[in-house]
Amino acid sequence: MTPPLVSAYRGVTTLAPWLLAGLARRAHARQGAPAHRLTERLGRATLDRPAGRLIWLHAASVGEVQSLVALAPLLADDAKLLVTTATQTGAGRAASALPPETLHQFQPIDTPAPVARFLSHWSPDLAVMVEADMPPNMLSALNRRGIPAALIGARPSKTRRRFPKTARALLSRFDLITASAASVAQEMTALGLRVAVVEDLKSAALPASAPRPDWSRAPEARATWLAASTHPEDEEIVFAAHDALLARHPDTLLLIAPRHPRPDRGWLPARFRAVWHSDGLPPQPDTNVYVMDAFGQMPGLHAATSVCLIGGTFGNRGGHSPWEAAAAGNHILTGPDIGNNKPAFDRLAHHIVQTPTEMTAAIERAWTLPPNTPPETLAAPTQTAAALRALIKGRVA
Repeated sequence: MTPPLVSAYRGVTTLAPWLLAGLARRAHARQGAPAHRLTERLGRATLDRPAGRLIWLHAASVGEVQSLVALAPLLADDAKLLVTTATQTGAGRAASALPPETLHQFQPIDTPAPVARFLSHWSPDLAVMVEADMPPNMLSALNRRGIPAALIGARPSKTRRRFPKTARALLSRFDLITASAASVAQEMTALGLRVAVVEDLKSAALPASAPRPDWSRAPEARATWLAASTHPEDEEIVFAAHDALLARHPDTLLLIAPRHPRPDRGWLPARFRAVWHSDGLPPQPDTNVYVMDAFGQMPGLHAATSVCLIGGTFGNRGGHSPWEAAAAGNHILTGPDIGNNKPAFDRLAHHIVQTPTEMTAAIERAWTLPPNTPPETLAAPTQTAAALRALIKGRVA
């Protein structure tokens, strides 16, 4: 029996597809994505399907793409790869981090016509959802067409706990489920599901150490801290903490890298003397905030400091991955909401702060400590790759 929430969702998306289409148009424009590629969100491809096997990997945004960094090269030997993302930032990360032959499209909205157009054009031999995305109409269409589907790197989920029957109905449609930690696997087993592999994909994609930027190498380099992958709810507290640090240490430099760079610079308070990376200048002697508004530069920022606040942890987003900061030996600070990456935080030293005062004290303390020892790079996610290969070979046998 179909759960009521799923039935209601299918009814709305079938009778009023324009609702999701309108949201997609606004999101596409807000993200600054290329206008001509809006059609991809309506299921109309802008690329040809290559010949041979094709694996479709859906990674909603930057964090999910990061989970594919170590896995994608293992799959590229078996099939062409198509990656879809819901965001332009995810698209940028995919272009810089995944194998160069990887194709990219924006995720089609989950209404019947775009789903049908997408699957008819791409005809994937395997569909892989990364971490948490479970679009009901797409899952149903995959099942009807006999296309195997996998959910990989499943993470902790408040939704699964609140709506277990709905979660079980959706998750049971996957032919393969892997989890990011044993605790997640236990959560799914309690729903009557089978988890085939437990493997933390993000920990297997630790970035190589990066050199410090030229502007941070001088002997007189200032006390510096990094706020990474921030959202507006994080930034309010970050700015209050930076005010307190400047009052006590006037030469302090904040490096801030919003999760989704915004073309409008009005979000940064005018009281700060800021330099923006996109303007092509390094921090100046009187700069107290350096804004990273480009992709692919995070390793250098981590190398320039010893303390990092992980964004997405002061609202209800569940926080972002701490692995990149850990790989650089940063002392890791977070807000109270780390649920999305709790298995990773359970393995890494970190300090939870709740107020600007606590954040200020934690940063000052971190400045007095030597850098952390980076964790050892884990083995590539061979178990997940092997399980996915078995699915795709089973379909084309």
